[in-house]
Amino acid sequence: MKKIKQILAATALVLGFSVAHAGPIIIAGTDMDDHGFFSGGANQTGWKFMQLAMSNIGGAVSNGQTNAVCIGCNGSQASAAFSSAFSLAGLTGWTSTQLTSTTDITNFFNNTGAVNLSNAGFIYMPTVANNVTGGINDIQLAVVNLNGTAINNYLAAGGGLFTQEQANSSIGYGWLTSLLPTLVVKGDNSGGIANSGELQLTVQGNAQFPGLTNTDISNATPWHAYFEGGFGALQSLIVGNGNNFAANILDDTVVLGGGFAGGGGVIVCGQPNQPPCDPNNVPEPDSLPLVLAALGGLYLAQRKKSNAV
Repeated sequence: MKKIKQILAATALVLGFSVAHAGPIIIAGTDMDDHGFFSGGANQTGWKFMQLAMSNIGGAVSNGQTNAVCIGCNGSQASAAFSSAFSLAGLTGWTSTQLTSTTDITNFFNNTGAVNLSNAGFIYMPTVANNVTGGINDIQLAVVNLNGTAINNYLAAGGGLFTQEQANSSIGYGWLTSLLPTLVVKGDNSGGIANSGELQLTVQGNAQFPGLTNTDISNATPWHAYFEGGFGALQSLIVGNGNNFAANILDDTVVLGGGFAGGGGVIVCGQPNQPPCDPNNVPEPDSLPLVLAALGGLYLAQRKKSNAV
């Protein structure tokens, strides 16, 4: 009986204070690069979000590299947004690179290029080309989609990742769904969006983006995609009203991410050809109440048994 009480107390402590981290990752269903600008010496709305995202990711990577690599920044708005956000992100000592040719992108992932996974601090991908001028195109995305496992292994080694909306490409997020087969991407091209003009930070989002407001992100709209199904190790950072199942409620995940405190996380682990799961990680927050409930049931059963004797 005493041992069961001790287990319950320890589990309650874990439930109250443990956080499971996914890695320095932000995967967005927004095109913040298309809905932002620089004015008055500061990035505004969508570009402010990008700046804070890069600052958080750059501060969380643990692979020792300091090069921010944009894959598919093809000039115009996409490149301007990347450059402005990066320049004000406060990443002292960092440099940035923009890769556009399929050869350079291929060699980035196979580690034969001058700029490659082994010397990149974090990867950035802009919105797809039909939603922002100069955005990533399908030829470039096709190369990325072949490298979902490489991206995940790179994150496990301490790198970071920041992507904008890809749902308006027929092959968008292919690298992500190769890692998370039960993830479903919905939006403009799949059922539409009930309210594309309003966004809201979750508790996790507020923690990761201090100084960013719901007004900032809502002014950087319309947004274009949201996520359902299995998120793997990722958490919801920003929500909106995508499907309107709960009328006028912002409860659909528009931006995924996590892992900023520890770095070196992954999108998925323990699967074939994927990194092993960290044995030191506690259960995900959603599973902890189940563990506590099960132990509570065990305690009550033992108590009834003792009283019956």
